Amino acid sequence: MSNRALGVLCSVIAIFLWFYAIPQWVSAPSNVSRLVLSPTFWPLIIAALIGLCGAYLLFIDNRQTADEIESLEQPENRTTGFIRLFMAAVAMVLFLISVETAGLVIGSMILFLVMIFIVTQTISIRFFVIAVILPVALYGFFAHVASVAIPQGEWMQLP
Repeated sequence: MSNRALGVLCSVIAIFLWFYAIPQWVSAPSNVSRLVLSPTFWPLIIAALIGLCGAYLLFIDNRQTADEIESLEQPENRTTGFIRLFMAAVAMVLFLISVETAGLVIGSMILFLVMIFIVTQTISIRFFVIAVILPVALYGFFAHVASVAIPQGEWMQLP
């Protein structure tokens, strides 16, 4: 499937979600105090992101030079792919088991680093920064803005 066809498909899905599916099937009470707590807010954000991805795919250049095609990575063999899939599944199961002790935020930091290593097989300082900032920022939003209780764990209590 070409980028243009995929872009059209994403755009059609986004329009369908935005104008029909979300208003029709997601019920939202009129007395929601904060926009971010409305049941329609995040589905609309996802629909908008799908639309942006579709627009991007419509307008990118589809042509690739022979050098670019040759420089693409060769796909790895199936055994390596299955080993990485198994390692990811084990990491997720260990994450679920450790949430009670480590908490959701610390467990997410560790899982993020492990998953990055499984996917890229490299670790750099930017991954550490993202692995710390992303879970802490999400914790800050959900715990303090949305007033949603986040499991803290026994190791450390966040404010």
